[in-house]
Amino acid sequence: MADIVRPVGPVDIAVIAFDEPKFDGKVASAIAELVAAGLVRVLDVVLVNKDENGEVTLAEITDVDGDGLPDLVALQGDIPGLLSESDAGAAVEAMPNSSAVMMIAWENSWLIRTGEAIRNNGGSLVAFERIPAADLQAVLAAAD
Repeated sequence: MADIVRPVGPVDIAVIAFDEPKFDGKVASAIAELVAAGLVRVLDVVLVNKDENGEVTLAEITDVDGDGLPDLVALQGDIPGLLSESDAGAAVEAMPNSSAVMMIAWENSWLIRTGEAIRNNGGSLVAFERIPAADLQAVLAAAD
């Protein structure tokens, strides 16, 4: 396991479904841009694939094709194994055949300095809510 960088920022975990997986590198590239900008630190990424027969494969995202060679080095997490097979098992149950799920855990490193400043000034987080982009888009569309 990699050395844990301190201080740490808040960590989010997302499970992203791909009904018809077409991994062309654009997702990896977009995430790599966030890492390069210092906005996030990828902790772990796991890809769960369910083929047309319902056969499930689980792979660290760095070895997408299963040949033992890292395909997406930019997405290699700093804490591989953080997301477990049991985490993947929960995601697999709802997956239809011929689909995939990407599970990703990331640290919001952009918030480390600000969070420290807030805490050092006596502040503490008392509520947090994320508004999905689709909900915001619907509100904006209704306003038009």
